[in-house]
Amino acid sequence: MSFVERLLFETSGSVPELSLLAKMRKEDIDRHSYTDKATFVYDYYCDKQSALEKLFQEPMNQFKLSQLETKSPYEIYSARQEKGKYCTAVEVSLSLM
Repeated sequence: MSFVERLLFETSGSVPELSLLAKMRKEDIDRHSYTDKATFVYDYYCDKQSALEKLFQEPMNQFKLSQLETKSPYEIYSARQEKGKYCTAVEVSLSLM
């Protein structure tokens, strides 16, 4: 369901748009992100950008990729677990510095 439909029908306008966007992002992470390190590591070595996009459920632009490029997939996944599954790629990259 699209953001506008949910904003109109699910919340009846009582929930701020940013709260709904945050809720929808968390739902995407719960539904589509990795649940185990081994699968993430395998996918990372096959296609780094796609694996990171799936892990964080956000587009990985060149800046984000360069911040995580020198780190091993094991470090990235562990840092994400420590920060919490809803953290962003930038939050993880900062924690790895």
